[in-house]
Amino acid sequence: MAGLSPSTSVSSTAKTSRWGWPLAVMVASLCGLMAFGLYQCSPGEQAKKFADAGNGVVKGMEKLVAAINEHQVTESFVEHLQSLKPDMQNRLLVADGKATEDFSTKDVSWRGTATAALRVSVSYHYYVALNEPWSLRVSVTPAGVVGDVLAPALRPLEPSVDTSQLETQSANGWANWNGNQLQDGLMKDLTLKLNQRAAQQLPLYYPVGREAVEKFVRDWMLKQYDLPPGTPMYLRIKFSNEGGAQIAPAMVTPPKG
Repeated sequence: MAGLSPSTSVSSTAKTSRWGWPLAVMVASLCGLMAFGLYQCSPGEQAKKFADAGNGVVKGMEKLVAAINEHQVTESFVEHLQSLKPDMQNRLLVADGKATEDFSTKDVSWRGTATAALRVSVSYHYYVALNEPWSLRVSVTPAGVVGDVLAPALRPLEPSVDTSQLETQSANGWANWNGNQLQDGLMKDLTLKLNQRAAQQLPLYYPVGREAVEKFVRDWMLKQYDLPPGTPMYLRIKFSNEGGAQIAPAMVTPPKG
């Protein structure tokens, strides 16, 4: 039993000798990779990479970059809004759609049931006001031009009705002769009911409205700042009456008149 101690000691020493150098090399390599990674992720190196990558994007955008640096983008956008007169009330139409709407009513009594119904083809139109506050925030990044636009509330105009396709129907009870009266009531309330439906359907028109506002702002920026064709541009559009909409710092409020 006593003779086993030297053998055990020699075996332990041999294992240390066998794995010592490879472990040292691995540790040194890991340390080197960590140091390189920390350098690459350092704020200074990231800023340098950002600037180098942005050089190619900024080329041809000097006019926009200068306007951003001099805080002139908002002022230029205000002037652009003032120059547009799409209608007499400074409204920019951004969405529209057609639908067939049905309305009906009835009068039930001991004299029988009188009914009335109508079907009408309707055109809905939605707009944003040019003389209300707009919010605009733009920057140039390595990915292209990035902007946040908060437009005024998306609102419906009074729907227009195609009277040539108006369909009506009425019926009286055995002693209830109110069918025509019910029909007249439906026609009298038609405008009110269509306005209510236009407001109820408003969320359905947000996507189309955003696309129109995005094109409106994009076309202005391309022309205003002589941006090269195909300039990457990412504009996030929100309406002030959308859920989660927030006002960005740069507020655009054209004077009314």
